Amino acid sequence: MHRGPDRKLHLGVMAKYWTSGQVKTRLGATIGMCQAAQVHRAFCHHLAGRLATAADQRSFVVSPPERQADFRTSLPPGWQIEIQSEGDLGCRMQAWFAGGAEAEGDRVLIGADCPLLDGSVILQTGELLESHDVVLGPAIDGGYYLIALRGPWRAEYRSLLEEMPWSGASVFQLTCRRAKEAGLRLATLAAMEDVDTIKELEALMIQLEQRSGDVDCRTLRRSIEQVISQRGMG
Repeated sequence: MHRGPDRKLHLGVMAKYWTSGQVKTRLGATIGMCQAAQVHRAFCHHLAGRLATAADQRSFVVSPPERQADFRTSLPPGWQIEIQSEGDLGCRMQAWFAGGAEAEGDRVLIGADCPLLDGSVILQTGELLESHDVVLGPAIDGGYYLIALRGPWRAEYRSLLEEMPWSGASVFQLTCRRAKEAGLRLATLAAMEDVDTIKELEALMIQLEQRSGDVDCRTLRRSIEQVISQRGMG
């Protein structure tokens, strides 16, 4: 399956700025808030490089607004910076999917919690959107690491994002059910693990070691090792 040349794909990465105590707090409770924020920073930089050629258009969808310039200067070329809207996670996601000059194209939205995601996943997602309305990448914790919608935005998509128990373990299953009830064609990707806890970080380090022949994975592993080594240094 291949995408038609007339269908554009826009990739968005939702991410908070790496301020200590504001990101990855569950991980920070174990390794320290400053270290957890730096792990998040490493994930953002890794994904920005890893996905530098994925999709026709790429954006980091960021918060808080006053950190826009910091994101712009710290990420590689080829990435636009968009500001997250107000409201809960569902409101912010809906605003991104429904708004903007390019909203008529197909859109893929991920977070920065799944650093093993690569361009092949985005390519597969884009191909699935040729014949599906919704693509979900299930996370092992019961949520999802990726959601993609075939453009343009439609009213039927609202039920996927409104009044959702985002912190619960039923988000993926509930989203699938709502998609079916709305008559939307749904495809799912392989399950992957978000990295929010020390156990998940340790599992990631093992996987990165297994991929040591990959320069990007080797660099990310070294970055995380350096962060962890700073624990307790102030």
